[in-house]
Amino acid sequence: MDNAPWHKKMYRLIVTEKHDEYSDIRDKVEFILLPPYSPDLNPIEQVWRITRRENTHNVFFESIESLKSTVDNAFSQWRTPNEQLHSLCS
Repeated sequence: MDNAPWHKKMYRLIVTEKHDEYSDIRDKVEFILLPPYSPDLNPIEQVWRITRRENTHNVFFESIESLKSTVDNAFSQWRTPNEQLHSLCS
C-alpha cells in the first residue's frame, strides 16, 4: 500500500483503530506498507509506465475519445493474468 491519503485513512480505520465494521477485512488481509516515494514498488505505476511507453508516448491523438480508446485497448491486456502482469506483481 502506498502513502496516498485515502490509504492512510483506511489503514488507520482497519488496523490502528480496529473498527468493528472492518473486522472481516482485518482477518483476511495483510497490509504491506511501501516506503514513501517508491513508485517503482507499486505495480499499478509499472502498468501505467508500460502502457504509456507502448501506446501513448510521442503520439498525437485527434481527440480525447481516441486517447481513451487507445488506453482502453491497452488495458484490455491486463484484464486476464499474463506473464508480464505476474512479473510486475511479484
